[in-house]
Amino acid sequence: MNKMVFAGLVVSAGMIGMSAMAEMLVKVEPSSQAVKQEPIRPTEKIALFNGKCFDGWTKVIKAEKDACPDKTWKIEEGMIKCSGTPFGYLRTQQSYADYKLHVEYRWADTTTKLPNSGIFVFTTGPDNFFLPKAIEAQLKMGSAGDWVLLSTATLNGIENKGTKSVKRQAATGSEKPRGEWNSVDLIVKGKTVEVSVNGILMNKGVDVYTDAGQICLQSEGGAIDFRTVTIEPIEKK
Repeated sequence: MNKMVFAGLVVSAGMIGMSAMAEMLVKVEPSSQAVKQEPIRPTEKIALFNGKCFDGWTKVIKAEKDACPDKTWKIEEGMIKCSGTPFGYLRTQQSYADYKLHVEYRWADTTTKLPNSGIFVFTTGPDNFFLPKAIEAQLKMGSAGDWVLLSTATLNGIENKGTKSVKRQAATGSEKPRGEWNSVDLIVKGKTVEVSVNGILMNKGVDVYTDAGQICLQSEGGAIDFRTVTIEPIEKK
């Protein structure tokens, strides 16, 4: 692969808060899509992950010793397998707006007390910090359905100036036990967003800082598997 170094990043082509300077990251683009300038608003169901390769995705991780994005993110048996280390994310190269996102995940980690990960929507800006500007739907065990505001993201009139987590509005969680598959559905409509876990509405958000952005799956300290990752038009009510 051809490698370039710029702005604190190592690029191979093919903590919550805002860093004042670019952090050292390793980024791998297995294949580049023809990215449209305008966000895609789906008119039919689209599989963002084809079960075979990372076409259309970019791998971004912290540049720790022996860090390799291809070790953090692998595909086995039609699933995305994330080791959870180093911290980082798998990002769509295309931006999306007005959609329903469906993701299925399970914890492969059998030892960490509270394995952690998340799904980012409304992701904007350059890859210069291991938590980009985005709204995170928390997947941390026991907290799935919380919102986490990353970098300077705003939601519900709240701005993240350091560490900001917005707890879920549902009274109780709906996660399945470790090792079982969970489903997460996020509905992004304009500057609003809502998240359901296993069919139960967990949280809503309004007044998001933007109305479109890229989608990310997070590596944050817990081995996790992802399978179905699709977007489709929002159902008319």
